[in-house]
Amino acid sequence: MSELHIFFIDELTAAHAGDVITFGRSGDIEVDEANQYMHRIVGTFFDRDNVWWLTNNSKHGNLTLAGDGGRLTRLPPGAVTALTEITGAVRFDAGPSTYELGWTLPGQDPMMPPTSHTGTGDDFGASPDQTRQFGVVNLNHEQRQLLVALAEASLVDPTAPSTDLPANAAVAHRLGWSAKKLDRKLDYLCARLATEGVRGLRGEKGFEAIDRRSRLVEHATSSGMISAEDLDIINE
Repeated sequence: MSELHIFFIDELTAAHAGDVITFGRSGDIEVDEANQYMHRIVGTFFDRDNVWWLTNNSKHGNLTLAGDGGRLTRLPPGAVTALTEITGAVRFDAGPSTYELGWTLPGQDPMMPPTSHTGTGDDFGASPDQTRQFGVVNLNHEQRQLLVALAEASLVDPTAPSTDLPANAAVAHRLGWSAKKLDRKLDYLCARLATEGVRGLRGEKGFEAIDRRSRLVEHATSSGMISAEDLDIINE
């Protein structure tokens, strides 16, 4: 089996058969030890059955895998996936900061995805640890409905861009709300999350309404505030 090369900033970590490489606040690859919002171990690279795999060890928050073919895959907490592309990157948020690690499989040909492993993140690397959750607030029923209606395309298809959003009028009609009610609830939710430190949700100069809604959807899905399991809430 070929090596796995992992890049973070200007550092290279070469993993060999049998190696288990963790990354996070105090992983083998130390991402940002000062970030209180980051898990001690965010993820783990490991090999099994002649294939390199990646585990999301986080308790909260998705990992986003970007392959060299342009494919985006969201990896939820506890999930495991094979690295099927020669080069790619894994991205994740911790508090207001976004981090990216790159990987490459030198000398290896692209492969078809193997059968997904049925294990969980606890099987490979460290278990999720307790960290402060950034920008995650309790939602009432209508707030959850609003987020899910806006993010439906992303929840149905994780590769859909966060800018693929329905118009506010369409969301209001679907939920049976007036336009005024939807705008009021959207303003309140954005202000509440902005108070928690989430950027791009206030009316800053340079941020249009579509940018604010896109940022709201991106944060709600990546933080785990809503998931595909919530889709039924808009069909009640």
